[in-house]
Amino acid sequence: MKNTLQPLVSIVIITYNSSAYVLETLESAKAQTWKNVELIVTDDCSPDNTVEICKDWIEKNKERFIRTELITVPVNSGISLNCNRGIKASAGEWIKIIAGDDILKDNCIEDLLNFAGENPEADFIISDLEEIDNQSRPLLHKTTQDTGLRHFLKGKTAQEQLKNYARWPEFLNSPTFFFKKETMAAIGYYDDEFKIYDDMCLIFKINAFNKKIFYLDKSTVKYRIHEHAISRSSSKKINDKRDKEAYEIFKKYRKPHLSLLNPIDLSVYYECWLYYRYKGFFGHKGIAVLNKFSLFYWYSRCFV
Repeated sequence: MKNTLQPLVSIVIITYNSSAYVLETLESAKAQTWKNVELIVTDDCSPDNTVEICKDWIEKNKERFIRTELITVPVNSGISLNCNRGIKASAGEWIKIIAGDDILKDNCIEDLLNFAGENPEADFIISDLEEIDNQSRPLLHKTTQDTGLRHFLKGKTAQEQLKNYARWPEFLNSPTFFFKKETMAAIGYYDDEFKIYDDMCLIFKINAFNKKIFYLDKSTVKYRIHEHAISRSSSKKINDKRDKEAYEIFKKYRKPHLSLLNPIDLSVYYECWLYYRYKGFFGHKGIAVLNKFSLFYWYSRCFV
């Protein structure tokens, strides 16, 4: 189906071992009320039959889209590089990235473009989301009452947001990210140095480029919570990798925007040392107690 509506939006589905859920993701792309869409699926060397499922589905449904493409690689490279492959292959003015286990709501693209039309300066938009389980049943609705997101959104400019995020880099509804391709190219895409916290690095890069992140107070995505997601893994290997990346991100992205002369920023340094460098005494850490010596700990509970 060819459509002359503008702008063209690229839906980029990133997959890895997504065979259990990817058909729902693909169908949600097909169901979009916005018709001027191209579909790109980029798979990160899945050992299951994700690629075969996507290939068969695309062949049957390709007429729905302006263009389709299925990207595969011989070696697993991580989330950031997988996202970058999809972005670079896209032709759309706007890009909606979605994981192969999440679902776009039918009005997702249309709602985001309408919001962008009302906010001409918006190059990067986040929105609300709905959490679902592995059977696609709704869980507790996620809203801006989450403290980290609420604190971030207090920033009225890109620099204020950057300062807030350097202090408190919490989850910002990354499954809802919607952005202009030209902006991603200008900042150098996702930082492929990091394999887990790809979304966190991207927020820093966008704000540092003096782009404010806009928020649409409406649910656009169904975000799946399941035990196989890396974000839910509690294995020591994954936790150690998380801690290592978080500390490297502190050094690369957070530290340049914190001042040792500011008592709140100084307490953020303290918290980082406490969580990632402090070894404890006699096998005990007591972080819950020591954390209360942080000024930011009390600031975040009293003023955020």
